[in-house]
Amino acid sequence: MIRSVDAADSAESPSKQVYEVTTPGRLHFGMLSFGQPYGRSFGGLGAMIAGCGVRVRLRRATSFSAVSHVGERAIGVAQRCAAAWGLDEHSCCAIQVMEIPRQHIGLGTGTQLALAIAAGMQRLYVEGSARLEQTYAANDAAALAQAAGRGLRSSVGVYGFGAGGMILEAGKLQGEAIAPLVSRAALPEAWRVVLFVQREAEGLHGDAERTAFAGLEQVPLELTAELTRLAVMEILPAAIAARFIDFAAALTAYGKLAGKPFERASSRLPYAEATGRLFEWLDLQGVQGYAQSSWGPAVVAVCESQLVAESLVAAADAAGLSNQHEISIATFDNRGAVLRDVSDESAPA
Repeated sequence: MIRSVDAADSAESPSKQVYEVTTPGRLHFGMLSFGQPYGRSFGGLGAMIAGCGVRVRLRRATSFSAVSHVGERAIGVAQRCAAAWGLDEHSCCAIQVMEIPRQHIGLGTGTQLALAIAAGMQRLYVEGSARLEQTYAANDAAALAQAAGRGLRSSVGVYGFGAGGMILEAGKLQGEAIAPLVSRAALPEAWRVVLFVQREAEGLHGDAERTAFAGLEQVPLELTAELTRLAVMEILPAAIAARFIDFAAALTAYGKLAGKPFERASSRLPYAEATGRLFEWLDLQGVQGYAQSSWGPAVVAVCESQLVAESLVAAADAAGLSNQHEISIATFDNRGAVLRDVSDESAPA
């Protein structure tokens, strides 16, 4: 049950209450379907990684403000949430974006930022709690997404915000607010991701992305069926059983197949040739699991251990790939977003 929180609910002055939300980053390995006149659209498979998300702080204020180069966007999300929850004109917040990755590179930053702000606003004004730390279930994340206006196509990042891990979602029927979650699986703690992001490159977003989607042909049902089979019968079971070789091979197959409907649009992107060369190099290195995340330019290679990941990074440096790509090692995130009360930490010395 949602209840409104007023200033009397807290023993602290509202201006001193500060909540920090930290999210994982999102990898999206490809959609299941698009363009069919009946049935579900979009859907897809993805996973969450630590250290590549956003970190924001919010406190009550008499007007909306934000400290960040994405401040206008952050304020817009907070205002949308206030309207969705029927809050009054005095229910405002001051937002400080502490950490945020480069946008439009395939890490789902926009969704994580929006959900983090929605979670902070909810804690400030809608659902009060004495807990110093809070995590989120799938249903919690879906409700936050609706308030923040996210999940219009993919809901991988929404459910990943809620629980982390590997996410498979079914896609949306016409009129549905958000796609249902099919499965969520924790990934082995030892597994790693080597993330390659081409420097100064951006994937499609905004009007350019909408135009690209409008020009796509529908995904054949046979292709959707094979992507679903790979996800349900190979990738997720291999993740659950920690069978790395099976997982890696199936992930590569899924990524290549999911990219076929987007080939014509993707081939026009300025980083397309560099991505193709990177895939060839990964093949030559014997890397069994790799894929592009969303439109890119982020490319991920999955590794069975930290040692294997470090060896791959060393080989990439030796090959000069770090001149063109930002290269980092990340762990899979199996927890999702966390909200903490940091009021004491934020108090002036």
